[in-house]
Amino acid sequence: MQFDKTHIQIRNRTESELLDISLHVFRRFPIPIIFSFLVVAIPLLFINDLLLSHVLTLKFNAAQYTARSIVEMEFTTANLSFKTYLYLQSVLIITQAPIASVLSTLMLSKLIFNEKPTIKGLIKSARSCFWNITMAFGLRRCILIQMGLLILLMEAGANGRAAIMTFYTITLIVLLLVRGNRPYMLEIILLERPGRDPTKGMTLSQRSKMLHTATGGNVLGRSMFGMLVGAVFSLCLYGAITFFSISLFTESGTIESSVFTARWLFPISCWLAVCYTSVVRFMNYIDTRILTEGWEAELKVRAEAYKLEQRQQLGTSW
Repeated sequence: MQFDKTHIQIRNRTESELLDISLHVFRRFPIPIIFSFLVVAIPLLFINDLLLSHVLTLKFNAAQYTARSIVEMEFTTANLSFKTYLYLQSVLIITQAPIASVLSTLMLSKLIFNEKPTIKGLIKSARSCFWNITMAFGLRRCILIQMGLLILLMEAGANGRAAIMTFYTITLIVLLLVRGNRPYMLEIILLERPGRDPTKGMTLSQRSKMLHTATGGNVLGRSMFGMLVGAVFSLCLYGAITFFSISLFTESGTIESSVFTARWLFPISCWLAVCYTSVVRFMNYIDTRILTEGWEAELKVRAEAYKLEQRQQLGTSW
């Protein structure tokens, strides 16, 4: 690893500069970043479609309900509104975004220091963090629970649907607050590899608290700003993809199937936006370490130590 030869200058930046440098990084390494991201995102795309596609075809008979709440009135139409599908899909994508960017984050950590990683090597590296990732995101941030509830939604009645929708709304609110205060959990797990034994070093919770609370509301503000940029970017991509799909693949100039746009065009645009925001989050993580730990100075010291070690090895071989 070449600590003193990076593709970007390691220094503190403002929020707007981080968004700009993320685009430059994306432009410099488009194929490695997108490919490593799609390795995880494509399976998630099909899994989510498998869990949610039935929502677009469910039919309800309003006459069978004697007393309906305001929420239930929205669902007892001829077909379940695809707005509900889009809502559930959005919540799933927001929740799964860190999982989808596991390999792309590792890829960025290698590319930035002029390394040439392989997908096989990245998968092997990520596999060693499987337990921490499962606990931090699958259970504590409810990814597995949400996906399990979607299976129950297939057979749920009126009360069950209302309960699941309520849970998803509460989960989304809590998730935004938790992720806003702890946005770099994935980077800590993958790049710093904290242990579980506090006697042998900082644990994951200790390291997370140390990194996220050092700068006060700066972390929360940047995280929320990144989420807002991602949401706007996904809507722009959705409009662009839909427009080109209509122009290239239809004769009437109008979209024939709203189901097609909901099932494929909308999630594809969201996942592409997640790919970009994962780069933004990675750059924010580096900037936070620079701000709180003087990481740019640490890299220079490591580079000089590495050069000295190479000179010593060369001297002993004479």
